[in-house]
Amino acid sequence: MDPSLDENLYRYLGENMAHVTFNIRKLYLKGFMTWLVVQGVMDHNPLTGLKKRHAEPRIVRIPAEVLQNLIHLPNLNTYAGLRDKALIMLQLDTGIRPGGALDLVPSDFNASVTEIRIRPEVSKTGKARTLILSRTCTQAISRVLAVRPLEWGDAPIFCTEEGQPLRVAAWGHRLRDIFSKKLDFHITPYDLRHAHALIFLRNNEKVFALQHEMGHSDLDMTKRYLALSEKDLLEAPAKASPLNSLLGNAPRKRLLQIKDKGKE
Repeated sequence: MDPSLDENLYRYLGENMAHVTFNIRKLYLKGFMTWLVVQGVMDHNPLTGLKKRHAEPRIVRIPAEVLQNLIHLPNLNTYAGLRDKALIMLQLDTGIRPGGALDLVPSDFNASVTEIRIRPEVSKTGKARTLILSRTCTQAISRVLAVRPLEWGDAPIFCTEEGQPLRVAAWGHRLRDIFSKKLDFHITPYDLRHAHALIFLRNNEKVFALQHEMGHSDLDMTKRYLALSEKDLLEAPAKASPLNSLLGNAPRKRLLQIKDKGKE
């Protein structure tokens, strides 16, 4: 292999650029070099072992009115619309990662106690956790499951119109191509997660509670949201679920004990 290729690659990747840009360039170049090795054009990949740079997360503050409009945009006369609305509400209500939301199956959802369970095998941290849902979000998910054909069985809750898994990229395309254009505001699946975190803290909830909800392995990431919302905390409203505060609903309540009506 021409030694100048290594030099040119490292010179190209050594340009002054954002860490995210570096990581994208490295990803595509490494993939191309791997293909060249497989084809026998090169004897090794010069980018093997080159670590990606740590990039600060893109946290976008979405105005409340934009989120309110987003919640009401999906067409509820279609399955895709019911699914999209429930998925938007779930992300805003719990801050669940897009991939985690799309991995959920019906058995992970318990409408009677308004809970979603994230299994350890699909959790980014490898740890199971339970998320409490607002009543409105619970109803939206229940409606999606109610219209599904029985033959879909244990297909993911937020699947395609054919009962197949919906990928994060496809969900991102829907947010961009359908909803963002109507709102004139660019929104990604992860932006909904960030929106939950910021509203959660603005509603005077605790940073440790947010760490659990978001599934962060440590407080470093959680503290970034705290720094962004510090000014808002001075004017924090009454406690409420992020989704409920957007929809104007009363704070969510948990059913802890069921009375036997026959003994009343």
